[in-house]
Amino acid sequence: MSLNNTRKVRKRMKTDIMITICLVFLTLFGTVMIASASITSRSNATQVVISSVIRQLIYVAAGFFVYLFMIKTFSLEKVSKRIVLELMGVGGLLLAARLFGNIGGAYAWISLGPLSFQPSEIAKVFMVLTVAVFMCDKRATNVKKASTLIFYPLFVLFVFGIIIILVQSDFGSGFAFMGIGGICFLIPSNKLYKKWQIFIVLVVIAIFVITSLLMTEGFRNFLTSDSLRAFIRENRFLGKIFNKVAYQFYRFLSAGNPLWDRFGYSQELLNSLLGMSRGNLTGVGLGNSIQKFGYLASASADYIFPVIVEELGIIGIACVFVPYFIIYFILIKYSLKVKTEKEKVLLMGTCAYLFIHMFLNIGGVTAFIPLTGVPLLLISRGGTSMICTLAIMGISQNVIRKYNSRIEDENNQW
Repeated sequence: MSLNNTRKVRKRMKTDIMITICLVFLTLFGTVMIASASITSRSNATQVVISSVIRQLIYVAAGFFVYLFMIKTFSLEKVSKRIVLELMGVGGLLLAARLFGNIGGAYAWISLGPLSFQPSEIAKVFMVLTVAVFMCDKRATNVKKASTLIFYPLFVLFVFGIIIILVQSDFGSGFAFMGIGGICFLIPSNKLYKKWQIFIVLVVIAIFVITSLLMTEGFRNFLTSDSLRAFIRENRFLGKIFNKVAYQFYRFLSAGNPLWDRFGYSQELLNSLLGMSRGNLTGVGLGNSIQKFGYLASASADYIFPVIVEELGIIGIACVFVPYFIIYFILIKYSLKVKTEKEKVLLMGTCAYLFIHMFLNIGGVTAFIPLTGVPLLLISRGGTSMICTLAIMGISQNVIRKYNSRIEDENNQW
């Protein structure tokens, strides 16, 4: 092997190999579980398994192509030169999704023939990039107002978030989007940001307090009271608004007490818990889940975790949590080592991207928090989420590779 080829190999190997191993494991494990969760009838089981595996492997292959591309070519400096135009394009895609049909009540997908994609997943990646470009490593003494630096990130955070929640009717993705942006906002250390960062922390605390209150029996009694129903009947305008958002409140009630409406709004959540209760140590066996046969509407996507627990038990839980937490640990470790705020935001933004989805998905199907309908990244069925997740992981590996290259160069100089 020539000297140049040796250097190229060494350069590629400066990424963290454990992250790649965990990503490969999670995507292949997810493919197996998607195939299992997709079997809803014994009559066409073989056909379902083959088609599910082929489709998901195509997503995985496309995702890892983007992953490797980002490791090799990503440059935040290049992104910063055209990010305003890119944000305008993402905003246009978010609005355009409303023109297409809804899926599960959300107008979150753009369909192009047999293909469809979800713009909100792209927006989450750009939220991280926006904070890194506009807010990080800003030490100019002539900047006197935070608004000078924070305008674009705040605009993207609130406007895109409102579009996703209100226009697309996708509360789960909107909440995840704003959560990722909120965490990224806390990382830059410029003193001009302190008031905004304190405000974000207070908002997070308020959300947890309000969520806890909405899950109480007192709120359930109020929401189902005859007096509230009479008030809604007397006020038609308020009644129309209530009818549109009522199902969101019912998610809180179901999380607070899964037995509240076990033949209605709580039915799927209760089925999810019943399935997981059968898991024990080793589960009922791969492919032997009962709940996926019509008891869970989206067993291969939003509800894939209960199927994993039912079929594989605690072993299945470990197959999800161990690789995830290895990735979290490595991303946090490098975020404490890198020197620039931009690199910290890219690494911690990636960590937030993964953790918030995991928390919302698993928390929702276990009744710890209200259901949000977000996927379990790298495991749930879905092409856009797979590609965007591996794209942002590739960006983090790019940061890690550059950091390790700098450290090696510094050591060689000595």
